[in-house]
Amino acid sequence: MKKVFISVGEISGDNYASELVKRLKNYSLIGIAGPKMRAAGLTPVANIEDISVVGLTEALSKYSKIKQVFKKSVEILKEGVDLLIVVDFPGFNIKLLKEAKKLGIKTVYFISPQVWAWGKGRVKDIVENTDVMISILPFEEEIYKPYVSDKFKFFYVGHPLLDIIKTYETEESFKEKLSVPKHKKIVGLLAGSRESEVNVLLPIMLESAKLISRTFENIHFVIPATVNMVDKVLEKVSKYKDLPVSVITSKLSDANVPKFENPSYEVMKNSVFSIIASGTATLEASIISNPFILVYKVSPLTFFIGKRLVSIPYLGLPNIIAGKEVVPELLQEECNPLNIANKTLEFLTDENLRENQIKEFESIKAKLGEKGAIERTYNIINRLLETGQV
Repeated sequence: MKKVFISVGEISGDNYASELVKRLKNYSLIGIAGPKMRAAGLTPVANIEDISVVGLTEALSKYSKIKQVFKKSVEILKEGVDLLIVVDFPGFNIKLLKEAKKLGIKTVYFISPQVWAWGKGRVKDIVENTDVMISILPFEEEIYKPYVSDKFKFFYVGHPLLDIIKTYETEESFKEKLSVPKHKKIVGLLAGSRESEVNVLLPIMLESAKLISRTFENIHFVIPATVNMVDKVLEKVSKYKDLPVSVITSKLSDANVPKFENPSYEVMKNSVFSIIASGTATLEASIISNPFILVYKVSPLTFFIGKRLVSIPYLGLPNIIAGKEVVPELLQEECNPLNIANKTLEFLTDENLRENQIKEFESIKAKLGEKGAIERTYNIINRLLETGQV
């Protein structure tokens, strides 16, 4: 049986890769995995919880662990692997691609790093060490097209979220499971899946929620916590005993809170508005048509360096795809409780503001291609494994 190593460094990547794992049952699957990949049947050699970080200074605290995971991954590649699939997470995965290439292992990059925003110098390394690039964003073809050759193939498959996003709860059933009165409106607080994000952003969001609840008594806040962060989230929330807030999580967790198949998606579907950390969740909210604002804050040094590397005017994927600010972005100093509360109150009191944003979301969704991205990705990978070419 052929062996496939899959390397993922973030929860969003785990979401996408788990769908591939479900389809690649005819192969021996190992790798760096998140909870969904593990549940789908991949054998983990390390967990994304060990290596997932955001920001340059934030990575220092996990440097030794990341180094250890990388060394272990290379050892497994040397033992014999037929294919390496890496998902985004360039700082780690490009180095792993280089090691695989030295060993003559076939390589697939599923979901390109955001080289169009920063790190354009990485394109050369990616092309030289990747046999097949599978892209999920339409404008990435312009970047990679000049490099396509017999040694580097490029495929645009559309966005997997169009297939992955599924919701099951009605507003009534969702509120009932959380014991939220019917007349109350749900506002989502999505602080991200990494520990550094939850530590920095969730307290700011909770302080914002306090301010919002002073104006709107009929609001109930819901926080969808990832499996790896649910305990940390509950710890933060415990300091806000008078705040009308619920924490929910995935059915893969054993935490004593309400559990859902897709907690984030249920919050987005059933909330009138959300406050969301920059990341994949912003695109998910756009697809679900949940009005929101984007917030983000990292260490001053990370932000200072990042501003000089980034070559586009927006941070959020919906705004990048739209080519304009559809979603307000509150970053760094602007990411504070008062600003977030005021901007949220603008949307909660202005139906036109929410409706206009939802209309823009339809245009964004239309640019993401057709459904079937995961199946198309599987077909490419399966063909490569069976025939050695695509």
